[in-house]
Amino acid sequence: MMKKYVHIIIGSMAVAFLLWLTVVDVEQRWADSHVVLGWGTLVMLALAIILHLPCGGKLLRWSWTDMVVATWMIYVVGRVWMGNEYACGTEFLKMMEMGLLYVALKGILSWTQLSPTYIIYGILLCGVYEAGLGVWQLVSGTSRHSLYLMTGSFQNPGPYSAYLMMAVVLSMTLSRHGNGEIVSEQLNERHGHEVRISLKTLLPVLQTWLPRVTLLMAILILPATWSRAALVSVGIVALWLYRQKYWKYRLAVWISIVVLAAGFYLAKQGSADGRMLTWMASLTAWWHQPWLGVGVGGFRAACADGIAELYREHPASGLFASGGVTDFAFNDLLKVVVEQGLAGAVLCIVTAAWIMISLYKQSLSLFYALLSLFIFSMFSYPFELLPYQILLVLLAAYAQSKGADKKEEIVRCKPWRVVLLLMLLPVAYFLMREIQRRHEADQEVNMFSGMHHEAFIIDYYELMPLEMDNVSFLFDFGKTLREAKRYNDSNAVFRQGTQVSSDPMFWVLIGNNYRDMQCYQEAEEAYQKAFAIMPNRLYPLYQLMGLYEETGDVEALRRTAREIMALQPKIKSPATEAMADSARRKVIELEK
Repeated sequence: MMKKYVHIIIGSMAVAFLLWLTVVDVEQRWADSHVVLGWGTLVMLALAIILHLPCGGKLLRWSWTDMVVATWMIYVVGRVWMGNEYACGTEFLKMMEMGLLYVALKGILSWTQLSPTYIIYGILLCGVYEAGLGVWQLVSGTSRHSLYLMTGSFQNPGPYSAYLMMAVVLSMTLSRHGNGEIVSEQLNERHGHEVRISLKTLLPVLQTWLPRVTLLMAILILPATWSRAALVSVGIVALWLYRQKYWKYRLAVWISIVVLAAGFYLAKQGSADGRMLTWMASLTAWWHQPWLGVGVGGFRAACADGIAELYREHPASGLFASGGVTDFAFNDLLKVVVEQGLAGAVLCIVTAAWIMISLYKQSLSLFYALLSLFIFSMFSYPFELLPYQILLVLLAAYAQSKGADKKEEIVRCKPWRVVLLLMLLPVAYFLMREIQRRHEADQEVNMFSGMHHEAFIIDYYELMPLEMDNVSFLFDFGKTLREAKRYNDSNAVFRQGTQVSSDPMFWVLIGNNYRDMQCYQEAEEAYQKAFAIMPNRLYPLYQLMGLYEETGDVEALRRTAREIMALQPKIKSPATEAMADSARRKVIELEK
């Protein structure tokens, strides 16, 4: 009996630690939670080794899913080091951190054989916390984004809605299957018989009221996020859960789907068109390198190049009016396809499919929760954020830690195979030290961010090896060098920025540097590139108009001024009105 409680305590502590990290404040690059997770992964890996040594590693199994995951990680490592097209230190380290977390967590869960109820109710508790946090932000005006009333622990309501969505799906599944009770049958290798773990062992109040409270809070708050992806995901899962009633009400269901689809599109048409442009541009760039992709970390640059290529081929298309600076693919599978090619995409899809098959056998509630997250990822970017990366790894490790089918199992680990896990310890230690070093570098950068005084140039150069994929760092560094009149050095930094960002301002500033050096042809090409990347912005054309005025090219000046007058910018402001008035005056002067 005592041994059973030890298993539960160790497994539940590992799950609780990871779920806690999913509700702390989320940052786009490195946050304190990454460092905590890194050292936590190292501890869990060491703990997994200690737990399995006395039994000779008999409880460890390598499944086909594990082999595919390992193959995918090896492919990513090879693609990064052999390709080396883009700076991708941040993305690469985060992927390796998740790989080590999977190994460590699977080792712990294989030994503890933890019931899925701990994971299910842990996610529900986190969902209640996020919903409550959203309500508090709504009342107190303390959201993490000035444009939105509620963001939870995230930076905007889009990814925040995914947590509420998963809570809703879990609650619906609990009410649909077993009236709030989940029974998990698993093969207990230590005793040789089936063990049935039921929620009856938990507090009745937790069993009865937590799903109801979660469902009520999440459903009330979810529509306020205006997340179409979350509502669509919930709708698809609900249709499947209640499919037996679908045929009776099929006409009403399809009318509702058509009306809602039209409403979702018209309510945020600009956002929808912008995502379509992003997808089209990304696939255009990927088509040139379909098998291996453009390279890890190259999505933003590829998207920018794809938009420029589409604009050259279809300059009159109205789709460009909705374009913006693209930081995310808004489709996680598409990002894998573009960066890793068909080879990486196949490994990704096979991995996801086998995880879902295994999870379906273990827990329907967790299966539908992860399914909703996968659907959500087709329209957003959850797996680029730490909370959803952790949830994915947690569910994948749980699904593969249970008694595997003999057909799926490849080999039982022998003692020497535990030594292979031991060999991962120095790798994990090195990885965690590197994550901590980059986190500290980001903190140093934030201390003088926005200060473009040349006194910081030495500091910028010292930090640059660790910040090659930090867009804001490269932008500030390039501007600092420009203000110091070191134009060639500034352009070198700005060109690095164009490799990790789709922001046309990098090309505009490159053009400004060339213009100050009187390299007018290079400046013209840079301005034209900036406009092709984002054909709904006036500023690149305005700078180009100034260049033609400076060089005395009257015909090009008149043509550009008229183009500015005819262009409808995506966002109108006093600045865009001033640019249009300046172009109008130029045309009047030239026609006198």
